[in-house]
Amino acid sequence: MDINTRLKKSIEDNLFYGKENAIEEIMKTVFETIMKLERTEFLKNSKVKNKANGFYSRLARSITDYFRLRIPRDRLGLFTPVFMESLKEFDEQMQELALKMYVKGLSTRDISGILKDVFGKKYSATSISELTKGFEEERVKWQTRKLDEDYYFVFVDALGIKIRRDSVENEAFYIVLGLKKDLTREVLGVYTFPTERESGWNDVFEDLKSRGVKNIGMVIGDGFKGIQNSTLKKFSGIKFQRCIVHKYRNAVKHIRVSDEKEFHEDFYEVFKRGEKGYTVDKAKEKLKTFVAKWQKKYSAISRQFLKKDIPHYFEYLTMPYQIQKMVYTTNWIERLNKEIRRTTRIRNSFPNENSAMNLICMFLMDKEVKTYSRKVGIFTCVKKELDEMLVKQRESQTQKN
Repeated sequence: MDINTRLKKSIEDNLFYGKENAIEEIMKTVFETIMKLERTEFLKNSKVKNKANGFYSRLARSITDYFRLRIPRDRLGLFTPVFMESLKEFDEQMQELALKMYVKGLSTRDISGILKDVFGKKYSATSISELTKGFEEERVKWQTRKLDEDYYFVFVDALGIKIRRDSVENEAFYIVLGLKKDLTREVLGVYTFPTERESGWNDVFEDLKSRGVKNIGMVIGDGFKGIQNSTLKKFSGIKFQRCIVHKYRNAVKHIRVSDEKEFHEDFYEVFKRGEKGYTVDKAKEKLKTFVAKWQKKYSAISRQFLKKDIPHYFEYLTMPYQIQKMVYTTNWIERLNKEIRRTTRIRNSFPNENSAMNLICMFLMDKEVKTYSRKVGIFTCVKKELDEMLVKQRESQTQKN
C-alpha cells in the first residue's frame, strides 16, 4: 500500500468511526507522514553516508489542545523537519508575546493565565520572570550603545518608582530624551539613583559624553537646580531652558483662586510662544512689569523670579518662532514619564532596581521602534537654522578649549 493510500485510509477511519479528537488525529497523521517523506528525501540527497534512525517524541499544538508527534530522525542527527522549525517559531512568538504583555504592565501571573487560556500554552510565572531576565543582556547593550555627536534638543527629567529594599520607597529614575539631526527622537539613557541629586545628574551627563555626545543645541529641564548646574558644568556654553509650565505651577501656588485667571493671562503674556518678532529683551521688560504688579499683592512673587535665573527662562525665545512651543517646556518627557508610570503602576513596587530597569527599558525600546523612529515634521522648516546653531556652538567650544 503506497503512502497516499495509507494516509487516505487513516483519515477515512478517523472520520467514519467518529473517533474522539478525530481532527487532532488527522493532523497528527498528516504531519507525521509529511515528516517521514521529508526524511526519505533528505537521506536520498545526502552527500554523506547516513540512515534513518527511528523517531523521537515532541508536543505540538492543535486547534483545541496539544498532541504528541513522532519526529523521524537520522543516525547522524543532521535532519530537521520543516515542521520543527514552525514549532520553534511558535515558541519564539509566544515568548515575544509574553514580553510585550509584560511591557504593557501585566504581572507574570496574569501573562501565564492568558497564555494558558487563549493558547493552551503553559508558562509558569517563574518561567516568564526568567524571560525578562534573559532580556537584561540586550538591555545593557542598549543602555551603553554609542550615541550621535550632535542633538538639537535634549529633554531631561526624573521620576519616582517604588523599590523594595528594607522598606518600599520611591527611588529616582533619570530619563534623557533627545531630538536627533534626522528629526527623529531617541531615548539617550535611563539611570537610577536612590534620590534625585546634582551628583546624579553629573554622572548622567558624564555618561552621555563618554558614549559620544559632544554638542547639544539646548537642554530643557524642570525647576530642579541640580539639572541646570550639571548641564552647564558638563556641556559648557550650551543653552539651558527651565520649563515654563513648571515655573507657572510654582508661582500660582502663591495666588488666591479668585486671582488665578488674571494671573494666568498676565504670566503667558510675558512667556509668549510662536510670535514672530517677540524677543528676549521684550520678554524681560514685560517680566519686570509683571513682577512689579503682582508683588504688591503677593510678596512671594518676586522670589519666584531671581535675577540669576531669568536668562534660563527665555532661552526658548532664541529659537525660531515656529518651534518655540515645542521647547519652552518639558512636555515631551513629561508625557513619556506618564506612560512609564502607567506601565509600572500595576506592579505597585519592584523587588529591586534591576527589575524596574528591565521593565522601563523594555517599554522605552519598544517606544523608540514604534513611535520615535518617525520624524517630527514641525522641525523640518527650521532645520537649516538649527544646523547653523550647532555649528556655531561647536566653533565656540573649540575656541574655549
